[in-house]
Amino acid sequence: MIDVQWWLSGYDNRVHAFGAEEAGRDFGEALCEHSVPNTRITCTDDGERCLACLLIYGDMLADTYGEANWRAS
Repeated sequence: MIDVQWWLSGYDNRVHAFGAEEAGRDFGEALCEHSVPNTRITCTDDGERCLACLLIYGDMLADTYGEANWRAS
C-alpha cells in the first residue's frame, strides 16, 4: 500500500493524494496524475478533495484490505 498525503494544489485549488515517494523532487504528482511544482503545494487537507484521487485511493484500499460488507442488512 502506498503512503499518501492529502495536500492542496495551488493550480486547481483541490486537495490531491500525493505519494510519499515524491519527496526530494521539484514537483509532486498525485494519484490522478495531476502534476504541480512543490512551491505550489500547501501541506493542508482543508478544501475540496479531488474525486479521481478519492476513487483511485479507495480502489487501492479495497485491493489491500478486501471488499467489506458495507451494505446494511
